[in-house]
Amino acid sequence: MQKFINFIKKNFFLIALALYSLGFLAVNVKMNLFSYHNFDFGKFDLGNMTQMVWNTMHGRFLYLTDYFGTNMPRWGMSHVDPILVLFVPVFFFFQSPLTLVFSQLILVTATSFLIYKLAELKLKSSLTAFLLALSYLLYPAVGFLTARTGFHGVTSAIFFFTATFYVFELMYEKNNFSTKWLSLFWVLAAITMSGKEQIPLYTFFFGLFIWLYRGKKKLGLTLSGVSFAWFVAAFFIIIPAFADYRIEGYRDFATNLGLSGDSLTDVTSSNYFLSRYEEFGETYTEVMWGMVTHPGQVARVFFGGEKMKNFKETLLPVGYIPFVYPATFIMALPDFLINYLTTAGGIGTAEIYNHRVSMIVPVVFISVIFSIQFLAGVVSKWQPKLKYNYVLISLAGLILGLNIYTSFKFNNPVYLWIEQAVRKRVIHFVHAKTLDDEVDLNDLEIGDVERFSHLENKDRECASNIVQMIRQKEQDVEERFSISGPDYLGAHLSMRETYAIFPALYNEADYVIVDVFSKKIMRILDADVNLVRDVVEDIIRNPDYKLAAGCGNLFVFEKVGAHEKDSKLPLQERYAFEEKLDLEIFKTLTVVDYSLPTELTRGENSNLEIAYVKRGDDALDGYFLFLTFVNEETEEMYQVANLPSFSLYELPDWTEDRYYIENLELALPEFLDAGDYKVFVGMSNIIRTRSLYLGDVVVK
Repeated sequence: MQKFINFIKKNFFLIALALYSLGFLAVNVKMNLFSYHNFDFGKFDLGNMTQMVWNTMHGRFLYLTDYFGTNMPRWGMSHVDPILVLFVPVFFFFQSPLTLVFSQLILVTATSFLIYKLAELKLKSSLTAFLLALSYLLYPAVGFLTARTGFHGVTSAIFFFTATFYVFELMYEKNNFSTKWLSLFWVLAAITMSGKEQIPLYTFFFGLFIWLYRGKKKLGLTLSGVSFAWFVAAFFIIIPAFADYRIEGYRDFATNLGLSGDSLTDVTSSNYFLSRYEEFGETYTEVMWGMVTHPGQVARVFFGGEKMKNFKETLLPVGYIPFVYPATFIMALPDFLINYLTTAGGIGTAEIYNHRVSMIVPVVFISVIFSIQFLAGVVSKWQPKLKYNYVLISLAGLILGLNIYTSFKFNNPVYLWIEQAVRKRVIHFVHAKTLDDEVDLNDLEIGDVERFSHLENKDRECASNIVQMIRQKEQDVEERFSISGPDYLGAHLSMRETYAIFPALYNEADYVIVDVFSKKIMRILDADVNLVRDVVEDIIRNPDYKLAAGCGNLFVFEKVGAHEKDSKLPLQERYAFEEKLDLEIFKTLTVVDYSLPTELTRGENSNLEIAYVKRGDDALDGYFLFLTFVNEETEEMYQVANLPSFSLYELPDWTEDRYYIENLELALPEFLDAGDYKVFVGMSNIIRTRSLYLGDVVVK
């Protein structure tokens, strides 16, 4: 018993850190599970990372599908981060995107122990080391990295860079540069450099530190030389050499959609991201020369816009102390320049919630340790009455206090979640939407207008069910389908050779999943978002594709081969029509006729035809049409967008006093419960919603 007590006393702060880290880890696991099930992680970037690891495991080394539907090595997208190979063995046993998320979470959390050991080694104070390790876990940027960014190789490199630095300092302090320790040092350094293409510049500066400040010239120059060689190879050889994959893929994509194939210099350049520095030039040489010869412009860009706010959020939590010891703080220079010198509008790379700040974090805390050591020495010499240890603890306490303060000031998501969880019960998973309380199903008459919930613009329950539907079909046929779909499904459906962001591969993929609200790739390309309407029209007409399911904002088209299909578009405009009804939905949009089947079978396609007229000149900008099926027994709601009026001829384009006949192909998914349903057609602009009762249907 006494031995146990002695062990606790001797390792009290380390044990306290372990307990705190476990709590930090548990909260982050819960938050990441929620984000994953809530479809907050998409193809970019968790889906891409998972796809690369999965493809590597199946013999395609770090392959993924890019924006334009091309399967290519990672470097074709202008990133070099082979660190992902490190996760293949773990992924082999636990094949899920969450394996990568939790692996990164463990590594970033474990870095707190490296901070502790480094601080203890340099400052000779366990309490100071504990306070600084806690400060790291409270650091706002760390909270965003662990709770909001999913997985990135550069974030995982935080652990390996800190470990490399600690191993060197341990060798230096003990004057033990044995083969065993040097081998460990080089393994950790190599893994660090593999984290992303610019990280070798960190180890380049680290090599200079080893030479100039630790007197190990050979080791330092070797590390700097290897780092610089790998940086040059990554940026100037590997990335340009594989750019043709991206360029040709984009040109095929552009041709398919009728875009100008050479209209986007960033897509067709040797490095996809060079356009972010367009004010300095268009090529590597021009950009670097422009920065060297225009220092005033560099200063203007670096300190302009939101950059100083980002700078404050990065360094205020540590009281700007890293500037006291520039010998280590200069290691973060690469990402400060890369993140703060972007000139393209609308692109943020320097925010603390962005994974691009990852490698700045360990440099900040390494510099804090050395800065505190330096300041404590100066203060103790200046005021001998102030004991060295007291100064250390005071400075570390100040850093901890600043991190507590800024965690709430800068909305650190981990600690905001804890605060909210303490104040109220946090809902973690999305449940089926149910009917609003004020709607009485037993007192409805045909034509009644209700104001219950609008169609979700990202229906999580529908998305989850569609993911499960595709996975089940893959299990039945024992193969992985190629898919073109929205970004936010890309993490859940990432373990396959091909997952393209719609509309890429819209006429080639085995499954095309259309999100009527999602137009991400068109905005990325600065192209006309109405092109999506043309693409959806092509899918509706394409005799090789059949509507397999419609749910919420999602429509799933399956490539079944040539089959009989109505060539007439499912939305027709007429000047004259024989009106049989006069049921206004809202803003003079009126249903004048419809045919509702009395019975629908899940998994089989049926049709519902509705005829509308727009009586007045009310603007319908932002409005869309959708159907709602309400289960009479459970009052659960199943909603689905009206695809024709979403994609072919939108409500804002409808003309006064003309008739519009919408033929809705219903493909009720098999995951929908059988039963008796009330059917409504609704219109909404999200802010205001009206739904018109059409009648009842039996779902089998």
